[in-house]
Amino acid sequence: MTEKVVWLFVFVALYWAYCIYWGVRGAMTARTASDYFIAGRRLSMIVFILAATATSFSGWTFMGHPGLVYRDGFQYAYASFYAITIPFTGVIFLKRQWMLGKRYGFVTPGEMLADYFKGDAIRILTVVVALFFSVPYLGLQLRASGFLFNVLTDGYLEINTGMWVLSIIVFLYVASGGLRAVAYVDTVQCILLGLGIIITGIIALNAAGGWESLNQGFAKLAASDIGKWGTTKGYGGGDYNAYFAIPGVIQFTAGLGKETPVGGLWTGVMCLTYMFALM
Repeated sequence: MTEKVVWLFVFVALYWAYCIYWGVRGAMTARTASDYFIAGRRLSMIVFILAATATSFSGWTFMGHPGLVYRDGFQYAYASFYAITIPFTGVIFLKRQWMLGKRYGFVTPGEMLADYFKGDAIRILTVVVALFFSVPYLGLQLRASGFLFNVLTDGYLEINTGMWVLSIIVFLYVASGGLRAVAYVDTVQCILLGLGIIITGIIALNAAGGWESLNQGFAKLAASDIGKWGTTKGYGGGDYNAYFAIPGVIQFTAGLGKETPVGGLWTGVMCLTYMFALM
């Protein structure tokens, strides 16, 4: 086992100990359903903001977003505007939901909707939608985390082993501690996420030889047709490398897997509807 793997296990163990601590503390302080599901409505503003940020972006932004930019180019990078649309949704709805919940004692969105529409069908629908979204989403994230463990440990830890260990830790602190445990763990995750993005960017810029060398490399790439999608071939106003240009406002094709859009997937409408889907 190399030195870097040892340090990785040390820091991961410390982080998991922190998660378990908040799981135990949350279990000890949760006396009612309100305490468990919404932390008794007593989370501080800074904890809520950091936790909501980590929940919204998390590993999907830290790992998935750079991967898609690498595959599809800067046309996908326009999807980064979800950093605006997601908080914008909160500005429109969250304060109103919070006020209604505090006034009428609602604990879950399904409970609020059921009371408003005077029936349990909407409550069941809310649970079904949340279930069908969260299960695949969590599965993908846990699988990706297991793969990351495998890569960072140089194959010492198998993908499935890392995935299941992480799943057990997450289950323990979430199931036992409720929202309070999730919020305080996510607060640390948000800080680590921000530091990780900044540090990774600095390392990448240094590996590229500095800002000027990076721009020169981009210029050479933009002058070629290298890339998964080649060039835009007139879509979007010219024949540009698809790494750097959006392939038009919209393209009508036979469908993914049947007909590949010219110049890439991320047309203007695709980016816009993708951001709306995240709201």
